[in-house]
Amino acid sequence: MTLIELMVAMSIGLFLIWGAFAAYLQGKTSYQAADVATRLRENARFALEAIEPDLRLAGFWGPSTNTAPVPDAAGMTVSCAGSDASSWVLALEQPVAASDDGYAITGCGPHGSARAGSDVLFIRHAGGLTASPDAGQIQVASDLAMARLFNDGLVPAGLDPLTGEVRDLQAHAYYVDDTSSFAPDLPSLRRLTLIKGGIIEDQEMITGVENLQVQFGLDTSGDGQVERYVDPGSAELSPGAAGYLEHARIIAVRLWMLVRSEEPPGPGFQDGHSYQPLDHDAAPIHPGDDGYPAGFQRIEISKTVFLRNQVRQ
Repeated sequence: MTLIELMVAMSIGLFLIWGAFAAYLQGKTSYQAADVATRLRENARFALEAIEPDLRLAGFWGPSTNTAPVPDAAGMTVSCAGSDASSWVLALEQPVAASDDGYAITGCGPHGSARAGSDVLFIRHAGGLTASPDAGQIQVASDLAMARLFNDGLVPAGLDPLTGEVRDLQAHAYYVDDTSSFAPDLPSLRRLTLIKGGIIEDQEMITGVENLQVQFGLDTSGDGQVERYVDPGSAELSPGAAGYLEHARIIAVRLWMLVRSEEPPGPGFQDGHSYQPLDHDAAPIHPGDDGYPAGFQRIEISKTVFLRNQVRQ
């Protein structure tokens, strides 16, 4: 081979190697983007599936949701990091409630810092399964005529032995935090939940959730149909406010979440979409705003959950 032939062969070889390497990089980038998108959809689906069953049980206190009264919580206390959290945990007359665009949980601080402009969803009910009396666990004893709380392991006197049941009390507050247990700059959906001993525990549900919005579907005429959706804290739900609907019932809850990927889908990626929260007075969220870095992929999800137990406001 002459020197020229050798140089031509080397040039062709280098060109082929470069092409193969470029194809490898492109394939790797495409795989990474597809993997990020798949995990993003899985996280979003998990976030909804974690809340939906809880919502469907809201207002369930015993063997008959139509006749069992709200449990009597007199004498009960709940603590959170040494502070009294009874006021929100034991507000059993409101099985479903929410704070609008802010963290308003008495006696319990967030894991890191609560996400500004995000709602907090409160859900309270008896457990879906019956339980044995357990000292230290706040439980609901109920029959067709009464419902009481107890935590000493002794079933309250007067419970009908034929229709009476014992179930654990469940109280949850879902909120979005700017941090997670995995990284200080990775937001997460978290849940404050009642555990044994009358203590509130902060649990991480899923990472990547950047914003949670809640609206309540009201039945104002008693026909079992939603006439309007309102934000938490709206006049329709506020006793004493002009426009308060005394006889309205919450029969549905509409959820909206903005979920971001845990890592950028690729170098140079910039999210150019604008996201409108499910809130009548909320401004759009633009990637690049404070707390919403543009270098991550996002998905917005929403779902309307109809309640099994209508909630009187």
